[in-house]
Amino acid sequence: MNLILFEKNQETRDVMSFKFKIDKPLNWKPGQYLFYTFPNDNPDNRGVTRYFTISSAPFEDFIMLTTRISKPSSSFKKSLVKMKIGEGITASGPDGDFTLGDPKKNYVFIAGGIGITPFRSILLDLDHKKLPINAHLLYANSDENIVFKEELKSLIIKNLNFKINYFISPLRIDEKAFQDQKQKTKDQEPIFYISGPEPFVEAYSQILKSIGVEKERIKLDYFPGYKY
Repeated sequence: MNLILFEKNQETRDVMSFKFKIDKPLNWKPGQYLFYTFPNDNPDNRGVTRYFTISSAPFEDFIMLTTRISKPSSSFKKSLVKMKIGEGITASGPDGDFTLGDPKKNYVFIAGGIGITPFRSILLDLDHKKLPINAHLLYANSDENIVFKEELKSLIIKNLNFKINYFISPLRIDEKAFQDQKQKTKDQEPIFYISGPEPFVEAYSQILKSIGVEKERIKLDYFPGYKY
């Protein structure tokens, strides 16, 4: 499919969102991703194709790609930043199973930095459909530049069962935070969703298993190419 850029937003000092119009109808579930191909005369060793979570929700009727633009950047991201309004990129998909099940259950969402993107799509979709948001978001970030902070704040105001705790470096999400979540929802064990850089996801998956959370109650979403 072809995607046409119609808006670029600077979310924080090093995170940008790119909004694309779709040339044909596309059905996706919040939390899924697309593969993007962007020809480049001098690509790096990762080539010209990347996958990114769709950070928009289906009802918004556009595709939003939100990513951290580090320095130095990959050849793909350099091309992405240089895109002009009206230019296009090809994509395929959607794919991925980092999607929500029964919204009546209790959830703990664990986001590391740019790993917040699938949760934006999931949370906005629930709110739009007027479904319950029985979730506690534990959001770790390197500094106070929180991506989607105002949108998340508005969801807290509208949904009494949605809560957020921010962990700004050097603070870390620790075992106690998970034990607290288990205690608060002891009548219905929560399902844990972890999204972020691969080392972040692996570390917190192991912590959850070490405190007795069954692997069936842990869903993982890895972001390649990022450090934690």
